[in-house]
Amino acid sequence: MKKSLLILFLALFAFQGMAQERTVTGTVTDEDADSPLPGVSILIKGTNTGTITDIDGQYSISVPDAQSVLVFSYLGYASQERVVGNNSEINITLSSELEALSEVVVTAFGLEREKKALTYTVQDVSTRELSEARELNVMNSLSGKVAGLSINRSGSGVGGGTRVVLRGNRSISGDSQPLYIVDGVPANGIENLNPDDIESINVLKGPNAAALYGSRANNGAIVVNTKRGREGGFQVSVNTSYMFDQPLILANFQNVYGQGSNGNYAPGSEFSWGPRMDGSSVAHWSPDPNRPNDTYSFAPQPDNINDFYQTGHNLATTLAITGGNERNQTYFSYTYTDAAGVVPGNALGRHSINLRLTNKLSEKLTLDSKVNYIRQDIDNQLAQGENFSNPNRHIMRLPRNITTEDISDFEFINQNGLLRQNYFNPGSNGGANPYWTINRNLRKNTSDRIVAFTSLSYQLAEGLTVLGRAALDRSFGNSEEKLYNDSYIIAQNGRYSIGQSENMEINTDFLISYEKTLSQDWYFNINAGGNSRINRNSSLNSNTGQNMVVPNFFALTNTQQVVSTHGVGAPKDVNSLYSFAQLAWKNAIFLDITARNDWSSTLPKDNWSFFYPSVGLNAVVSDLVQFPEWFTFAKVRGSFAEVGNDTSPYQLQRTAAFAAGGLGGYLSLSTTLPNENLLPETTQSIELGGDFRFLDNRLGVDFTYYKTNSFNQLFTVALPVGSGASSFFTNGGDVQNEGIEVVLNITPIRKANFNWNITANFARNISMVNEINDQRPSIVVGSDFLRQFRVEEGKMFGEVYSRGYLRDDQGRVIVGDNGVPRTTPGFTVRVANYNPIWLGGIQNSFNYKNFRANFTIDFRQGGSIASLTNAIIYADGMTEETLQGRDGGLVFGENFMAHETAVRETEDGTFVPNDIETTAELFWVNMGGRNAPIGEVFSYSATNVRLREAVIGYTIPAAKLEGLPLNSVSINFVARNLFFFLNEAKNIDPDVTVGTSAAAQGFDSFGPPTARSFGFNVNLGF
Repeated sequence: MKKSLLILFLALFAFQGMAQERTVTGTVTDEDADSPLPGVSILIKGTNTGTITDIDGQYSISVPDAQSVLVFSYLGYASQERVVGNNSEINITLSSELEALSEVVVTAFGLEREKKALTYTVQDVSTRELSEARELNVMNSLSGKVAGLSINRSGSGVGGGTRVVLRGNRSISGDSQPLYIVDGVPANGIENLNPDDIESINVLKGPNAAALYGSRANNGAIVVNTKRGREGGFQVSVNTSYMFDQPLILANFQNVYGQGSNGNYAPGSEFSWGPRMDGSSVAHWSPDPNRPNDTYSFAPQPDNINDFYQTGHNLATTLAITGGNERNQTYFSYTYTDAAGVVPGNALGRHSINLRLTNKLSEKLTLDSKVNYIRQDIDNQLAQGENFSNPNRHIMRLPRNITTEDISDFEFINQNGLLRQNYFNPGSNGGANPYWTINRNLRKNTSDRIVAFTSLSYQLAEGLTVLGRAALDRSFGNSEEKLYNDSYIIAQNGRYSIGQSENMEINTDFLISYEKTLSQDWYFNINAGGNSRINRNSSLNSNTGQNMVVPNFFALTNTQQVVSTHGVGAPKDVNSLYSFAQLAWKNAIFLDITARNDWSSTLPKDNWSFFYPSVGLNAVVSDLVQFPEWFTFAKVRGSFAEVGNDTSPYQLQRTAAFAAGGLGGYLSLSTTLPNENLLPETTQSIELGGDFRFLDNRLGVDFTYYKTNSFNQLFTVALPVGSGASSFFTNGGDVQNEGIEVVLNITPIRKANFNWNITANFARNISMVNEINDQRPSIVVGSDFLRQFRVEEGKMFGEVYSRGYLRDDQGRVIVGDNGVPRTTPGFTVRVANYNPIWLGGIQNSFNYKNFRANFTIDFRQGGSIASLTNAIIYADGMTEETLQGRDGGLVFGENFMAHETAVRETEDGTFVPNDIETTAELFWVNMGGRNAPIGEVFSYSATNVRLREAVIGYTIPAAKLEGLPLNSVSINFVARNLFFFLNEAKNIDPDVTVGTSAAAQGFDSFGPPTARSFGFNVNLGF
């Protein structure tokens, strides 16, 4: 009954809106040329409903009521708004105006400011492509579009995280990622926000732009403003996107030699160094006693790896409803996302409900409230890297003779009635049937996130406003893992695990603002406010251990001893007071001053208060000096900022933990000694820049130079044996980032029926570690089988060290008696650094009548990566690179690896040119493998150029929709990551890393194949 009443109510509401609908027509012309303007966008304000003018500058649009407002906009022209009223015809004349003079961006605390008045660098991103060529993670859509922004995807499949870095790494042991701001409030990431709800994205670069947001913004801030209701009638829009994800396997697998070693077939081997695959009959590899055949044909299987992967998809549909009047506006949306990755079983389902209410309670009091609920379920999020549950690891090592039909039959029941894995090397320490991992190593992760705020704004007097706001960002997570018995090494007897987690951030703040025009030339505004931030989190995890009583009965009671851990989290409280002001003269010269003081609970009481200021000056020179007509606009700016930062909790006292063991467990102390005199970290930044426009805004250049230094960084220093601890937490260090950024806008063609616009960005950053500590000039941030990721004094941030060739005094490679190079015993050779020489991107946008197209090309020049993937699959004999020298005859430095100069040592200790022959198997097995791979051999340039995004769309003219219940229809073909123009890493995608930590940069280890996505988007307005 209630459901029927709701449907009836909505139907009446819709009928009422339709009853007031009317068609408005008109013509849009160019004021200067007195000619029609085709391709002008006409949008009903506050909705997605709109149309564009035809070749004669004419348009027709259906509007819901007389209160509707039409927004007319065209690139290079000043936008205009018109209330429909009783008019059935509205003709508009647009005049050329600089975007730099009229563009408004969202900055600190959600405040809007003219872009020309800013004293620091802000780059805005078009949100249209976010919802058309959509990604599951919103941040991935920004690749190639923002100067100085580096984005890396984790290899965990659909729903995986990203690492985002602006203007280089700063923190030695902490986080160098930017702060996310949603509707003026700090948020714990935006990766699962609905793109259709996003009104604008502005990237505030560096401490100068984000000084007022506090310590977390010393790496910059990404500011998101979401949609709200608008005045006008009841509007409904439906946006649907369907993207296909096609796996793009970059490695070239050989199809000549099969399973075995030394040219001999071995059915239990995990290597492909066996004999040639000639189709002869050989013993079957399967341990399954029930198999029908004992032999099979030893023949190449070129598709056995391709067959494992599937075509993924991303289906997203958003229903958005907006409406309101002068006093009350409402925005509501619901989005359902269904996605599947290229690895079978890896799937995501997401529900997002968003409601925002804006109410003018009186002439002076306004209430703004929002609640966004996001429910996300991820099945079988991929294990990464060397984790033995990573299916990519196992499928890429599959010998070249194993058929898909045989390996996909992944399990059997043995003579004892037990479930067993069907694998050619049972009990392997490092191998597994890939189909077993996706069907019998199961994970489910569920998260519920609530993002909400409410704010009251009251105008105390003319120009004087006070704002109070409270915001909540709270997430609840549940996880479940089922590992079946016979999962080699990780769970030989099976294991069942469940977990719960909670993460919460509460922000309450106030802001008092006053603005006044002092005279015709002078204007100022001043603001003062405060913020209280509370962070709380906790976790609880339990598992059966590896002693399940009944095989594969997944319950915590199915064990003799449950193993549980309870994490009390990392609580933090930060209280802040701040003020900022701007003084403007002739609306051309702007002086900004900010000041902020934080009190952090993670620092000692004597040092928990830290103050930091910023100052910026900006001059619109073209408003002060008469330039030639072709020189349209000029602005120069400069700023200085200082930003403080605290540390993580529990660094002031030595912590203890209870651990299982003995009869009642035992107490273990932290191995790191605390420091009662910790100081806050400090980042100082200077920035200089200019914005210049020419030829009636057809050419624009925005240039920025910056330098930041982060002092008093927090890290550990090793202690001597016998001290009772292994390290000591202390301050030190100076990490410097210096660079330039250029954003170029060009309009080569601006005709009556055709427009072509180019936006290009370029960024070069040098990240240097000037100083660390006298006691510790080098810090190992992360390590694995292949390499160590270090931060070293006097070197670039993120040096990667590994084992390398042993060389003589002249740098020549010393070859052993077996013809294979000798190698260093430890991580002593620098092999890589992921920092690029420069980053860039080019967007080409075309508009022709009702057609539009947008193409984004992403550039990365320089930097290098180390590949554990190649170290292992080359040692396994899997790739075409391992074909040379299978029968011997390789002479290192001569007909093999000829770019190296190789020598051998004679009996008298002298070195002579190498002439010892070796085999491919001997070389690659010694250089690669899992236990001691030689990183110098498996490091590659990260330089690549790719077509990152393509959108080709058509908007049906409003005149053709007359008589239909539709106001607007747009159809788009969309694609992402279509192909590489250049990829010097060849079989590696430099974008994909193992996790999102600092040490993950430049590390490749069995990530999923690069996904080439294409599909369509349809947007309907009612």
